[in-house]
Amino acid sequence: MAIALVFSPLRAQTQHFDIVKQATDVWTITLAHNDSITGTWQLNCPVYRFATADVNGDGSTDAVVGVFRASRYFKKPSRRVFVFKDFNGDIRPLWLGSRLGGELVDFTVVDGNKIRAIELNSSGTYEVSDYAWHGFGMGFERHIASCSTIQQCYHYLPNINSLK
Repeated sequence: MAIALVFSPLRAQTQHFDIVKQATDVWTITLAHNDSITGTWQLNCPVYRFATADVNGDGSTDAVVGVFRASRYFKKPSRRVFVFKDFNGDIRPLWLGSRLGGELVDFTVVDGNKIRAIELNSSGTYEVSDYAWHGFGMGFERHIASCSTIQQCYHYLPNINSLK
C-alpha cells in the first residue's frame, strides 16, 4: 500500500528592507512583510551605502547600512557599517560597527552574506578585504587585494549602487 503525501501550498511571507532620505542627514529604514510596512528605524546621520544580505546566516534578510558618524570608541566622524535585523516584524540593531579593520572607504555585500570593504591602511595604500559574521559582529575573513589607487579597488566591489 502506497501512502500519498499531500502538501498544501502556503503563501510565503516576503520580507523587504528599504531606505528613504527624509531630509538632510535624516534617513528612515523600513521593513515590510508582504508589502505592508511593519517597522521603521530613523538614522540621523549621513548615509552613503545601503544593501541587504543574510549577514549572520539565520535565514532572514538584514539591512546593511553605511553611515558617516562618530562612535563610542572612535570620536572622529568617519564611515561605519551598521547592520539591522528583522526582530518579530520590527527593526533592531544587529551590529553597530565602530570599525572593520582600517579606515573604511566603501563596501558592498558579496556571496550573499559577506561585507567586502575598501580600507585605507596606515601606510597610505588601499586594501580590499572580506569580513564575515563571527558570533557577534563582523570579523576579518580574507585579504582580496592591495591597490595603489581607490579606482583599482572598486574593480573588486561588484554591484555598487548609488543612493537616491
